[in-house]
Amino acid sequence: MSYSVICHKCQTRFDALAEPWCHCLSSERSVECPSCKTCFCNAPAAKAAFWKGAPQEMRDRRTQEARVVFSAPEVAPEQLKRPLVLLVDDETVIQRVATRAIESFGYGVLVATNGEQGLELARRHKPELVLTDALMPKLDGREMARQLKQDPETAKIKVVLMTALYKGIKYEQEARRAYRVDDYVTKPLDVTQLRAVLQKHLGAPQA
Repeated sequence: MSYSVICHKCQTRFDALAEPWCHCLSSERSVECPSCKTCFCNAPAAKAAFWKGAPQEMRDRRTQEARVVFSAPEVAPEQLKRPLVLLVDDETVIQRVATRAIESFGYGVLVATNGEQGLELARRHKPELVLTDALMPKLDGREMARQLKQDPETAKIKVVLMTALYKGIKYEQEARRAYRVDDYVTKPLDVTQLRAVLQKHLGAPQA
């Protein structure tokens, strides 16, 4: 069985079933073109066509990917690596992909699955940066950012807000003004973009 597709960027035809998942921070990832290493995630029309034409084997891979439960390792506070990034997202796929990427860049990482937990961990561990989804259960990522910035104990923590829905400039302006976020990025965010935003606010980690 194969699933022949054409890369939207370089027009190479390849078997999608034989290629690995991309490294985008997205709950529904796609695969990388073996020639140019581009995926379909940042081309909405191409991604929609990719999944619309996908055979059952491809859809089964997606289902299996979503079922893999991510479990963040328990680390004693004194063993947390610095600079420390607190990732706050309720999607297990994003938790897994982002954690691996952040660790590979040389930063420490903690994971929270909702805004309430993120607020608690931020106050307890004082990470250098919080990378949070905008919309989550229990406590919105934007509101979590506002509370962190209002508290003198956590006000200096950098907060980067991720969103797949609120992509307009007016939403970014609101997030910076009303919730005092330090940066605003749109999903899907690939690992290259993730590295860039972390280095922008934290600098390169110590070897």
